[in-house]
Amino acid sequence: MLIDTHCHLVSDKLKDNLPTLLENAKKAGVQKIINIAYDPETIILAQEQLKVSNMLYVTLGIQPHDASKFTIEEAEKIRPIAQNNMRVVGIGEIGLDAHYTLSPMNKQIECFEYFLQMALELKLPIVVHVRETHKDVLTRIIPYSKRGLMGVIHCFTGTLEESKEFLDCGFFISFSGIVTFKNSISLQEVAKYVPENKILIETDSPYLAPTPLRGKINEPAYVHHTCDFISRLRNVEYDYFANLTTKNAESLFFRMHTPS
Repeated sequence: MLIDTHCHLVSDKLKDNLPTLLENAKKAGVQKIINIAYDPETIILAQEQLKVSNMLYVTLGIQPHDASKFTIEEAEKIRPIAQNNMRVVGIGEIGLDAHYTLSPMNKQIECFEYFLQMALELKLPIVVHVRETHKDVLTRIIPYSKRGLMGVIHCFTGTLEESKEFLDCGFFISFSGIVTFKNSISLQEVAKYVPENKILIETDSPYLAPTPLRGKINEPAYVHHTCDFISRLRNVEYDYFANLTTKNAESLFFRMHTPS
């Protein structure tokens, strides 16, 4: 069985086709889906979508692209939801992005740091977006990781050395369909290196459909292609790697938490 640890069913490209997407996922062996909210509007929608199926879980946050929408008032709306709904399994996606500066970096940093503190207080893992900001993100999560904050670097596309630094913080590394692309040789080396107890898989749908579906609208069912690719890359059986990544996702997102 598989867990898609990162998708955006709240996206305009997916939200109107939810029952079919869930059925497709079940047929592909996906047992749980973590639906990632990323701005005030999708935070509301993700909670509504929980009513559709018990296989859905959510993380709530404001991503760097939408950091301009961040206010303490908006952020604090998440706290009571996370405290009272066990299907909220993380804070995110949050992070920093220097490639698409759709929000000013100072606002991204303010948003990221606020949610780091909130996640620590709520005892929830974080889902981190990193693009051309490795050092800035790492510097900010290190003190929190030393205080027990856990999380995942989602859709990892960095170098082997960068992966090692995040792993040293106790963080998980998650791979999307990008790892299946022909030009992702260095990323494939990272996927072979990451320790068994720290590797996760995701779709990041509707984006980044894996080979052989590259260019299509991605969906949670397609996570099995990434599972198959990495299992062959690591020279292990598909079922072994599927169970491994599911166990890892369970240990990060679905362990009992007691928010304060």
